[in-house]
Amino acid sequence: MWETINFEVRENGVALLTMNRPRQLNAFNDQILLDIKEAVKTVRENDEIKVLVITGSGNAWSAGGDINSLMGGPQTAIEAKEQYDASTGMIGDIYELPKPVIAAVNGVVAGAATSMMMACDLIVASDKARFGFNFINIGLCPDGGNTYFLVRKVGYNKAAEILWFGDLLSAEEALRLNLVNKVVPHEETLTEALAWADRLVTRPLFAVRLDKKLLRQSMVNDWHQQSELENLYQVQAWASEDFREGARAFLEKRKPNFKGR
Repeated sequence: MWETINFEVRENGVALLTMNRPRQLNAFNDQILLDIKEAVKTVRENDEIKVLVITGSGNAWSAGGDINSLMGGPQTAIEAKEQYDASTGMIGDIYELPKPVIAAVNGVVAGAATSMMMACDLIVASDKARFGFNFINIGLCPDGGNTYFLVRKVGYNKAAEILWFGDLLSAEEALRLNLVNKVVPHEETLTEALAWADRLVTRPLFAVRLDKKLLRQSMVNDWHQQSELENLYQVQAWASEDFREGARAFLEKRKPNFKGR
């Protein structure tokens, strides 16, 4: 269905999206932005899909904006804005997806792709992965919501250092800075991400979706606002089929069979 990605849905409801421009290090051009948006829309609208895993083909997760598209495409500031808006729109679709999203970072991730990566909920990185917040090296500033994510992950001062010097970060540095959840041997990257996805689809996904909303809102709420929101969502969880099943399974000392509703 798509020119620049592979997309498959497994029997258990885990969807795997693989960016497939390996010769261009899976860099963003107009077509891959459209293809990813359509795939994410499919995940959002298909109730049979429970979790999304995103990875890349070849030696890269994604090198971010395709420099050839940036140099040879827009001729005016308005056209450049449209191109950046398209990239940001795709990243926003991933960030706002109510279902869990796991990044399986199999290689280099750079530029706007670092924004896409940070928009995911969980990040598994290869020990060979490298992280380039390298906008400054070609005279650009960050885009795709990069500073929104980065400051919240590493703090203002470290974010300034990362962005202003544009040094390539190793997987170990990314883990230490809380940019990724875990680092695994290269050949195990996708296997580990899919293992997390397989675990998630057995969890009470109704509560998982509420947790995702709560975690996002906690970044802007004060304590009173957040605790009130928690109580409102907890009432929804209390009224769910998953809670009744979980409580029965606990009392009956058996494994619960959650339905995500």
